Amino acid sequence: MSYYLVRIGEGSRYVDEGKRGGFIAVGWNEVPHLQKLGSLENIKKALTEASYDYSTAQLGAQSGQLHRFGIEMQNGDIVISPVGRGEYIVGTVGDYYFEDKPAEGCPYKHRRKVDWYKDVISKEDMSTNLAYSLGATLTIFSLNRYAEELDSLISGEKYTPADKPQRVRDIVINNLLELNGKQFEEFVKELLEIIGFTAETTQYVADKGVDVNGTLNAEGLADVTLRIQVKRVRGSISNRDILALRGVLRQEEHGCFVTLSTFTKSAIEEAQAEGKIPIKLIDADDLAVLVLKHFDDIDDKYKSGFGIKRKKDFNIEDQFETIISEEQAHIEQEETDVVSVEWDTLVCAAKEDGFKGAFLKQKAWWAVRLNAKTIPFIKYIAIYQVAPISKITYYGEVAKIEPFENTGKYKLFLKGDPRKLENTVGLGSNRYLKPQGPKYAKLSKIKSAKTLDEIWS
Repeated sequence: MSYYLVRIGEGSRYVDEGKRGGFIAVGWNEVPHLQKLGSLENIKKALTEASYDYSTAQLGAQSGQLHRFGIEMQNGDIVISPVGRGEYIVGTVGDYYFEDKPAEGCPYKHRRKVDWYKDVISKEDMSTNLAYSLGATLTIFSLNRYAEELDSLISGEKYTPADKPQRVRDIVINNLLELNGKQFEEFVKELLEIIGFTAETTQYVADKGVDVNGTLNAEGLADVTLRIQVKRVRGSISNRDILALRGVLRQEEHGCFVTLSTFTKSAIEEAQAEGKIPIKLIDADDLAVLVLKHFDDIDDKYKSGFGIKRKKDFNIEDQFETIISEEQAHIEQEETDVVSVEWDTLVCAAKEDGFKGAFLKQKAWWAVRLNAKTIPFIKYIAIYQVAPISKITYYGEVAKIEPFENTGKYKLFLKGDPRKLENTVGLGSNRYLKPQGPKYAKLSKIKSAKTLDEIWS
């Protein structure tokens, strides 16, 4: 069994039609039935006889994709296809067929039947390496090297509410959200320079939609000009934002949109629309991947704030681990010794979905890694909402703590409803004090504090 990604149109324009009709489809309508052509050479010949006007390199790439779709791909293989918002539908591949008179709103003739699954998989649950590979612009390509991970994602293995904030890409994103708009533009400029561009930020006010300008000199052969729009927001970027950026580009310039959120399906379609200047889209996960990929070259003023360091491993994300502060190391020693306990509250970091869906709605928090000796001393749990909120906002009294499945971790149940702090506790001056994993504190200290410095300094 093999694994593939297939994009159904520019920006997955026809993915809804494919899902409803039970198929995947690709273009190149001038090329006849692929399985009747039978070979890569015959497909290549059919492309040269069509009106596509490909270069030699393009001809090889496009014929390879068609061969993969019509001949290499087999019944029973697994296909994923992007639908926008970082989500992918998944299905089992069936027979290839040539739809001479396309219907269902999709104009593509080369099709394969697909039995689509009910659930989707999300890019934010993927490893950094897999997420990075999905940035390729090809219509169809193999994902066989990620077969084991894809099987896990398809079977429903996802992060728990307590696990999710500790994911390395989330840590990077949350730290970037703590930069203000101008600081974030400066960071993108620096990252662009690390990649190889000569870059500069534009005037912060009245920049006409372009925040960073970059020029890449291809070893004296050509200059590539890149205009970047930067949005440090949580809401999804729409097609109106893409149109605004394209409107300031000249024909020979390239556009790029960088955000700490996601893009709507219409934005993705517009960015990849045929016949228009393409706009490269980089969402929060894509940006975090770039940060990890180039981490060693990032300036220390940014690097120190991420709270991560590199370790030796093969997968990019697994090369990093959180840095334990002296305070946290002291607390962990207390966990081991349990000689003198000066805390009664477990402080946990939470993203918005976990905070609302688990802590507020289900009145519980899981799967938390704890030393069993500390459990009798945990009377309360407080929630630190990660950036852009960056505050301890709620707490609750713990009713019971039980093992969580067979994970070696624990689930905490609340006694009654969570309670909102009268005075929320902000980040303060020491960014290292923000919880990445569970931390310990005294509830009375949390209630009287204005910043984290007053709890753990």
